[in-house]
Amino acid sequence: MYSSLAENFFFSQVIIIRKKFSNTELKFTQLFFEKTNIFPVSVILVDKFVFFFVKPEDYLTAKSYIKKLRYILINRKVLVIGAETTLIKLIFSFFDDIYIHNVQKNENPRRNIIDILFLSYKDRAVAVGKKGKYIKTVNYLFKNYISFKNPVNKSRSIPLELRCSLTYI
Repeated sequence: MYSSLAENFFFSQVIIIRKKFSNTELKFTQLFFEKTNIFPVSVILVDKFVFFFVKPEDYLTAKSYIKKLRYILINRKVLVIGAETTLIKLIFSFFDDIYIHNVQKNENPRRNIIDILFLSYKDRAVAVGKKGKYIKTVNYLFKNYISFKNPVNKSRSIPLELRCSLTYI
């Protein structure tokens, strides 16, 4: 089991979000800027999901335009995420509307598994999404777009995997 100091160090690591802009993502960037007057840090398209990453100071303003953006992009699941610089803040940014009881690093030598613990089935269901689509998409983002800026162990960079579980008090 990891000590709390080791867990604190792990969750406070600085992360980077890779920016890859295709023509479609540039169009979404322009649309977002036209509707909100906020330039997104990054736009990532995965299946039906559109993730607009904005600076943390612009997050609340951008979040107020989410209904308007969802109305325009009716066939897409539009999400505004704060582009946080530390791992723990980014995890909470992906699950901003639900109560997370605890976040723990699970011991597994082959991969970094992060357990996100919820107290209710309803909160867990929202985090997982319909047919598990949201958590699979977030895990895809962590695998392909999000990485540690200065990983602790540079010889083998292990991608992160998030897992939603219930816990009891």
